[in-house]
Amino acid sequence: MWRFEMKSGRLAIFAAALALEVLLPARIALAQGCVVSRSGLESNPTEGGGYLLPGDWTMTTAFRHVYSHVHFSGPTENFSRAQLGTEVQSKTNLDELVATYQVTPRISLTGTLPFLYASRRLESQYATLYTSGLSDITVGAQSWLRSPRSDKAGINNAQIGLSLLVPSGNDHQNNVVATTYGGPTSTQYPDYSVQPGGGSWGMVMSWQAFQNLGNGTMAFINGNYVMTQGGYHDFWTSHGGTTGGPPAPTAGMTQFDAIQDQYMVEIGMSHPAPRIKGLDLSLSVRDEGVPARNLIGNDLGFKRPGFGIALTPGFIYSRGNSALQFSVGKVMIRDRTKSVAEKINGVHEGDAAFANYVWMAGYTLRMPGKKSTAEGLSQLKPGAAIQSGASHGMATAAASNATSPIASDNFKSFNLKTLDGKKKTLQDFSNKLTLVSFFFPRCPYCNAELPEIQKMYDRYKDKGLSAVWINILPEETNLIAGWQMAKNLTVPVLIGASQDSLQKDYRIESTPSTYLLDESGRVVYHEDGYKPGDERVLESKIAGALNAGPVASETTSLPPCPPAPAEHPFSAPAAWVLNGRGMN
Repeated sequence: MWRFEMKSGRLAIFAAALALEVLLPARIALAQGCVVSRSGLESNPTEGGGYLLPGDWTMTTAFRHVYSHVHFSGPTENFSRAQLGTEVQSKTNLDELVATYQVTPRISLTGTLPFLYASRRLESQYATLYTSGLSDITVGAQSWLRSPRSDKAGINNAQIGLSLLVPSGNDHQNNVVATTYGGPTSTQYPDYSVQPGGGSWGMVMSWQAFQNLGNGTMAFINGNYVMTQGGYHDFWTSHGGTTGGPPAPTAGMTQFDAIQDQYMVEIGMSHPAPRIKGLDLSLSVRDEGVPARNLIGNDLGFKRPGFGIALTPGFIYSRGNSALQFSVGKVMIRDRTKSVAEKINGVHEGDAAFANYVWMAGYTLRMPGKKSTAEGLSQLKPGAAIQSGASHGMATAAASNATSPIASDNFKSFNLKTLDGKKKTLQDFSNKLTLVSFFFPRCPYCNAELPEIQKMYDRYKDKGLSAVWINILPEETNLIAGWQMAKNLTVPVLIGASQDSLQKDYRIESTPSTYLLDESGRVVYHEDGYKPGDERVLESKIAGALNAGPVASETTSLPPCPPAPAEHPFSAPAAWVLNGRGMN
């Protein structure tokens, strides 16, 4: 099934759980000190949301909350911290604003503006330290490996991206606090895990891919790697001795905080919720963490490497041009691994405070551009359906909410031409029942259903059924004659309608789009798109209206109709590029 972006601006739901086209780089801790990475929520197509058309924009606001307080040394929980009252408790909240612009069918640009609000305290200490402000901005580009115009782009595709990480956040924010009630104040610097900035330029490499498994089920994988310059900061930390010294055995080994890489990998599936239009459910496994060694630069400095693996159920609800997403990750496996300095010095790994849960939410608004509304049909080719987990039923239901004709509406007449130039109107095809189908020759789902409609036409034309097909893509007019001959199709085909007039008069959102009309030209049944079995429903309507017993017909074997850019743009859990830093 093909779906098209209509002038009404309806949004396609990206229910694939495929992260959105661009991962949002931000900073937030799954574990204090262990940078727990990015994931994503965006809206393009692809997340995720469908395939955007050139000129389209999406605006996303995303939120992530983490409370880290459970300490681990290696994979073993350090219960003594809670028993002795020495837990480090960090709360981090990350808000992100993300803008995406689709430049070509394949390439998009994205900018992310993140803000961090955090607190951190040692359970046994009096003072709580706070940080807030702008975090590190990212700007970058993404590209689909397979053109959205290709025949298989609605079945599977993959995307890679590269973004510049700008050190716009403050990495050395301080508090003036009293260490005891009524006592003197002093300047203290919160741990690097809750600082808004990372203190380094970097690059964010991102990837995502999806596979339509049929029946609305989508499998997806996405992730990113934040590559920094490595090395360490130029200010002291108390982690390698007393403040200001003595230095560690190797200069720079632990007396300065490290500049560290981080990563996120997510794999999962999504499926439409039963009986609730626009709702998709997802389940994924996410691995976020900080590697002991960076890809470039040295690995000295104080670092708390490690990772957390979370089982993350979620949902995404889409309506109109908006999509709302929510997920909660239950952290199942935590491991505070050894840093390079710890290995060199021959000491056991320190501990780090991990979270039990990661809370994520987001809202995305899609804004179709002038180019996409005017040229949407010409930009898309067979198979360029948006990657989405939306089921055929959801897509059809969503289409029925549009302003297209519905049962009992009068079907607007047309004035078109046959392939040999003869003028025809709706009245020329009027009968007890008339089937009008909108199609184009290279549409894979048209090629599945229209031969079935040909069989119905042959069976019922002597009982009062007529049929006519209308081509919606003028550039494929020269393919029609050969297409009819190759498939032995005899239903009359009309041409000559512009894309704009078809969108205005019939609100075509999916092909094939078939209307069943009574002898007065009123719509008695309307079907958008196709999945195997739809032809049986249509024939039952025809047989019932003509009081004729239906003849069993063969069904075409075809995978479920992929969703499309007009109804579903996001993924479930959709791309959140949340980046986290923090272990203690």
